Amino acid sequence: MTDQALDSLARRVMLDATRLEYGELMKEPPEHDFSPEFERKMQKLIQQVDHPVRHRCLRTVQLAALLAALLMLVTIATAAAGYDIWRMLAQWTAEKITLAPGQIEYADPDDIHIPEGPGEYANIQEALTAYGFNRSVVPKWLPEGFTQTYTIDPIVNDGLIIFHTLYHREKHPLIVQVNIYLENENRAYDSFENFQKDEGDPIPYEAGGITHLLVTNAGRNGALWANGPAECTITGDITMEELKEMIDSIYE
Repeated sequence: MTDQALDSLARRVMLDATRLEYGELMKEPPEHDFSPEFERKMQKLIQQVDHPVRHRCLRTVQLAALLAALLMLVTIATAAAGYDIWRMLAQWTAEKITLAPGQIEYADPDDIHIPEGPGEYANIQEALTAYGFNRSVVPKWLPEGFTQTYTIDPIVNDGLIIFHTLYHREKHPLIVQVNIYLENENRAYDSFENFQKDEGDPIPYEAGGITHLLVTNAGRNGALWANGPAECTITGDITMEELKEMIDSIYE
């Protein structure tokens, strides 16, 4: 990289970092950063160190400064965008969390097979398969000791199908629920479920290319996420590590 290109890149990185931190107050780089007298003094200093060895040292320092500026730029961008990224996925207060508008891709009713009569299924995955839903949303692993309490009987409402199952380990419950939203002209636009939570922001957890939002509710750990037309939740008396392992098992 030439000195001119290095200077230009460093200048632009610093300008972009300033814009991220202070907004659009600085639209373009100024034509003259320093007074003519100051620039003449700088030129004399540069000539004094224009020896090959000193020049390499100067370029090394300049490159290190550029890398530091790049790191600052990434840090500022992440800090500025992080909060808004999670707010794009969900909306929450101190007590409730719900998926944000646009997170659900409503399913075409013709792509979902709804049985004519009621039916019971051995597990939630069997029920989802029977209804023609093939995305990965159900944990393949459960914490040791949990057993399913009852068979699955999906609830079909206007534009919404609810798959709900309950597990128990002694007196400790664990709930897995999948809501499938269907395209329907009579539906309320982007009206998703409100889920109770304790005070504090959700914690994002990445798995299978999907961001899962981890929360607590009355001390119980839970997760909320979207996958296509599915709104998915897990909540129960399990540790956060067990919850993450359940989520990981979905995509194995």
